[in-house]
Amino acid sequence: MKNNSLIKQINDLIFAPEEEIAWIGSADGKFAMNWEEFSFRFSQLNHDPEDARQELAIDLVIVMKDHSWYERNLNDGGWIHKRMPYLAINHRPFKYVSESDSPNGSWPWSTLEELNDVEEVAQ
Repeated sequence: MKNNSLIKQINDLIFAPEEEIAWIGSADGKFAMNWEEFSFRFSQLNHDPEDARQELAIDLVIVMKDHSWYERNLNDGGWIHKRMPYLAINHRPFKYVSESDSPNGSWPWSTLEELNDVEEVAQ
């Protein structure tokens, strides 16, 4: 039988949770507890991401001490590691935000860089 312990899943995801996790709770910060409280409280909770009856709260996040966080992947129930965006020193303005108005054509899920890379079209 597959071990579906939520605490084991987090331990497998994060190398040293007791050192790296700042808090676990709701994304809006209204509910929170530290790793020690969370791991004690939910030590017996089994969670199978493929079983809808065992679905975790949609806004559950694991906030790290480096200000990054893990949030739920709504497609497969796994975790996605997110980092706060930062402003590059050499940032520049952009002209296009959609595939329909960019001269680079249209392809699904383009980035701002792909949409605004006009030199590529000129070549």
